Amino acid sequence: MRIKLLLITLFMLTVAGCAQNNNYQQLELVKASELKAHSKEKQMAASQRVESKPKGQKAIQRKKIGIAFGGGGIRGYMHLGVIKALEESKIKADIVTGSSAGSIAATLYASGKTYDELEKIISDFSETDIMDIVLSRKGIMNGQNLAQWINNSVPQQKLSDMVIPIGITATDMTSLESVLIRDGNPGEAVQTSSTIPGAFIPVEHKDHLLVDGGVLNVVPVDYAKAMGADLVIAVDIYCGNQKPAKNTSLSMQLSTFRLLACKLSEAEINRADIVIRPDYEPDENRNFNSKKDAINAGYKAMMAQMPKLEKLLKEL
Repeated sequence: MRIKLLLITLFMLTVAGCAQNNNYQQLELVKASELKAHSKEKQMAASQRVESKPKGQKAIQRKKIGIAFGGGGIRGYMHLGVIKALEESKIKADIVTGSSAGSIAATLYASGKTYDELEKIISDFSETDIMDIVLSRKGIMNGQNLAQWINNSVPQQKLSDMVIPIGITATDMTSLESVLIRDGNPGEAVQTSSTIPGAFIPVEHKDHLLVDGGVLNVVPVDYAKAMGADLVIAVDIYCGNQKPAKNTSLSMQLSTFRLLACKLSEAEINRADIVIRPDYEPDENRNFNSKKDAINAGYKAMMAQMPKLEKLLKEL
C-alpha cells in the first residue's frame, strides 16, 4: 500500500510539476535585430578610440580583437587550451562572446583571470557540482548550481563590471529569436545560456522563456562583430568533429539536433577571421576523465593558427 501511495505521489508530482522557477528579471537583453541595427554606430564609436602618440606623430586607431567561444557541452574544456595559447603569445581579447558551454569560458576569461587561475578552477571542478536534480514537468535539472558555481568563481557581481566587455547568448522561446545578455548577474547569465531545452528548467524573464544560446547560435561571431570587434576568432568545439549517428534512438536525437544546429550556424562561423576547431571528441559515454587531453587539443589548434593570427594583426 505504501509503495502504491509513493508511486501515485511521484506520478502526481511529475504531472503537476514542482514549484521550480528560474525567474531572473535583472538580466539586460538585446535582441539580435536591435544589436545589428546599431552595429555600425558601435563600430564608428569604436574607431574613434585611438592610442595617443608623441606630439608630431599621427594617432593610430586601436583595432579590437574578439573571441567567440562556442557551445558544445563538456567539450568546453578545450576553450581553456585556446586561452593558454593566446596568453603565451601575449594576445588578449578586447571583446568576448559565449554561447552555452562557451559562456562559461567567456565569463571566466572576461573576469580577468590568468590561465593558471582558470586551470586551478577547472581542475577543482566536477560535473556533479552543478547537478541539481528536480522533479518537474519543466525539466529534470534546475541549473541554479551552475549559476552559484560561476558566481563563486568570479569576483564581479555584474557582467558590466567584467575586465573585458562580454556578451552571452540565449534563445528566446517566446519571441523565437536569439538574444544577447549584456548585463546582470554572471551566474544567472551563464545558467540561462546553458539551459538545454528539456533537461533544464527554462529561465523566465519579463514574460519570456529563455533557453540555451546554442539553439540558434552555436558560435556567436556576429555578436562579437556587432559589439565592435575588428577581428574575430571563432572557437568551434561542436561542429568540426561530428561522427555518423548510431542506430539508436538517443544517438539519432542527439546527432539530429547537432546537425541542425551546426548547419544553421555554418555561415556565421565562416564569417570569422579565424576559425579554431580542436581535433578532439569525447567518447560515446561523454566521459572526460582526462581534462588535460581536451585542454591540449584546444592549445594545439590555437597554436596552429597563430601564424595566421599574427599576420592579420599586423595588417590591421
